[in-house]
Amino acid sequence: MKVTSVPFLSTPAAPPSNVEPFRANQIPWIGTSVIITKLGHPWKGYEAVVKSVLIRQPTASGLKVVVQLSHLDFASPFKTITVDYDDILETM
Repeated sequence: MKVTSVPFLSTPAAPPSNVEPFRANQIPWIGTSVIITKLGHPWKGYEAVVKSVLIRQPTASGLKVVVQLSHLDFASPFKTITVDYDDILETM
């Protein structure tokens, strides 16, 4: 038996791509405009922007959404609230 080394093959590097790779932990809803639709909620009918999504929550959908209200309020500017995923709709 004769001992030999494996030949080394060089390959050119892949060209850079402008396409962002999909990441499993990316949340596509961040930045989406929504309206709060829950009956009896104090902010019902107000528009907001999704800031974060909380997973594994004790709700029917398993999701809660942190939103920043678009409503101008000088007492609490940039107010963020947490709502159930089922209590919001995307605005067009």
